[in-house]
Amino acid sequence: MRLEIWHKSLLAATILVAASWAQESGDKKDNAPKIPIKSLKSWVIDLTSKDASVRDFALTAIPNYGSSTSEAIPAVIDRCLDPDAGVRVKAVMALSVLEILDKDIPRTVDALARRAQEDPQAQVRYLAINALQRFDPVDARRTITALVEASKYQNSFEVRRVALIALVKFGMDKTTGPDVKAVNAALVGLKDPAIPVRYAAITAIALLGKPNNPFVSAGVEKALTELANGSDKIFAIWAKVGLANQDVLSAATHVKFLSQMLKQSDLQVKLEAMRAISVIGALAKPTVPDLIDLLEDKDNWVVFNTCLTLGSLNVEAREAKEPLTKLIAKKDLYEPVKQAATNALDAIKGVTPKPMPKAP
Repeated sequence: MRLEIWHKSLLAATILVAASWAQESGDKKDNAPKIPIKSLKSWVIDLTSKDASVRDFALTAIPNYGSSTSEAIPAVIDRCLDPDAGVRVKAVMALSVLEILDKDIPRTVDALARRAQEDPQAQVRYLAINALQRFDPVDARRTITALVEASKYQNSFEVRRVALIALVKFGMDKTTGPDVKAVNAALVGLKDPAIPVRYAAITAIALLGKPNNPFVSAGVEKALTELANGSDKIFAIWAKVGLANQDVLSAATHVKFLSQMLKQSDLQVKLEAMRAISVIGALAKPTVPDLIDLLEDKDNWVVFNTCLTLGSLNVEAREAKEPLTKLIAKKDLYEPVKQAATNALDAIKGVTPKPMPKAP
């Protein structure tokens, strides 16, 4: 099963689920339980009820109280240890949206990390990891050990995948180098039977950068070199990004490979190459002429993403000023493409771009 097939399958599944939820929501609209008007304090008291359904409903109600819910945080954190799995789900979901004061951040982070590492329900683990990502790396770096353990969770590939994604955010350190535990977890993930997990692992290694530990660094370079020379172009793209981050002096060679990938007929390969170019940044300047050629592509999706990529290079994409200007001047140009091109031109000129347009 190739990665692009997985992407399409995931998209189809997402659409079906969304449609199902929308239908279910429509069917039950009149029967949906109404949240009674009560004080926040009353809902917090309900969190201690012996009835799990009462605790569950209170966790549904509390987030509706907006930014004044910080006083409920300690009680919500306690529900993360609830014996009822459904209540734990609601507690974790609440912690992903409720206002959390600085004084409550350590306890909240620890509670979510514990759910991510040891909850018997995969759904709770998944939601806890996503909730952790709302926090700054400084506040949540303490969760790395828990996330590493979550990346080994055999009962759900989605938990392993999202754990590796979170490790990029919390394991990256430009001063001291990436956390070795995070890098090792990603190396293990490269051998995962699930393609989405392996993809998360290779992108994690590419984004985390070069480890300061010589032994780990050697292992990373070996793994990246093997994938860069492999038959899977998408994994080769990210291996090249990783190798460029390992040794900046060799970046030109790897950027040349990305230029070649921009010319592939495979849409997914082309788009992954664009994303990789955005990650590499200024060192990917040699790809600009090939990106300019893609502004003439007949596929609006390709042109849209090309504009985004050129914009991400900022002044390094100055060669694209005239082609972008000509693109914007085209009659009947698809509006999202026009706005993306305008944003790219502004970014190249050093002007703060407008909000990102909707994808076509």
